[in-house]
Amino acid sequence: MGEIRTFRESDVPEVAALELKVFRKRKNGAGRDLEEYFCDIFFRNPWRNDGLSSLVYLQDGRIVGFLGVIPRPMVFRSRPIRVAVITQLMADSDAYRGFAGVELLRRVFQGPQDLTFTDGATESAYSAWKAAGAKVSQLYSLVWRRTLRPAAFLRNRLETRRQNSVFRAASKILSPAFDLTDALLAKLPFRAVSPPKTEFCSQLVGADDLLETVKSLGWRDLLQPAYEPESFRWLIAQAAACHAHGTLRAAVVRDAARAPVGWYVYYAKPNGDSSVLQIGGRPRNFNRIFVALTQDAWLQGATAVSGRVIPRYLANFSYQHCNLRYDGNGVLFHARDSLLLDCILQGEAALSRLDGEWWLRFAVEDWS
Repeated sequence: MGEIRTFRESDVPEVAALELKVFRKRKNGAGRDLEEYFCDIFFRNPWRNDGLSSLVYLQDGRIVGFLGVIPRPMVFRSRPIRVAVITQLMADSDAYRGFAGVELLRRVFQGPQDLTFTDGATESAYSAWKAAGAKVSQLYSLVWRRTLRPAAFLRNRLETRRQNSVFRAASKILSPAFDLTDALLAKLPFRAVSPPKTEFCSQLVGADDLLETVKSLGWRDLLQPAYEPESFRWLIAQAAACHAHGTLRAAVVRDAARAPVGWYVYYAKPNGDSSVLQIGGRPRNFNRIFVALTQDAWLQGATAVSGRVIPRYLANFSYQHCNLRYDGNGVLFHARDSLLLDCILQGEAALSRLDGEWWLRFAVEDWS
């Protein structure tokens, strides 16, 4: 058994170096950019609460494990609750052979928060969460994908098979044929392959206007995020800084009468898979809100759009020709309130990528 204590700002260089060693297999220490990012996320976030702190695991005076906590306010059945979003769960296997990850999770589960969850649990983290007593949400772990340019999407998949030179060579040789195929498919009168079109329009907005729309339209779920102007601006700014996913686009969707009916936030990635952070609005308009999103992604040159499944709209995703898959990042959670557990297991929570750890830059930046 090692020692578990609260993460201090003076620990940042050691923890940042541990992050690079565990997740990137680098042993030459962390640069200033990664250290600053640790400080921004864990010591300068607008929800920082001394009662909900990140933890370090020490063995013989050295930090060999870390568990990051980002406090987030939410509302459950019309009452405010405290949520601990977990990220960067790690342990140095060279220095410690025990169960630091499990011990860190068990310690944080004893905290004052009502809910603890992550939406980025890898296979190794998944095992630690389960061993510590967490539940897994199969519904929220699913990802939908709507392919917009099928041939270009296939070409990109072939190009990512770097271990096979035949696939790489074939994708380069056939690249003009892929482009021609997509151009021909776009002319066909089939909704599954034609460019998305809707009479609704998208208006790009800043954080304040987006929040105004979110608050006015809201959610119908039992568990909902609780956004406030200052913290929401910080959140959107941090998400926008993650350029590895593409360019962040936040939009309000308006109907033919110019009334707001929904919104979406996503990363536009030309010639790539554009990732959705959040989509919402009036349930009766969801299909057209979704088409407005995919239409915008099409105009930005995306080959596909994907996002975390919203259980109440599973039928809508099917109608919109989406396929469902598991991307290797599970949604796991822990709560002492059985009603809160049932709420998530039954898919009655508004949990988007914007409310978890998915938008963080740790895993996608180079940090060299």
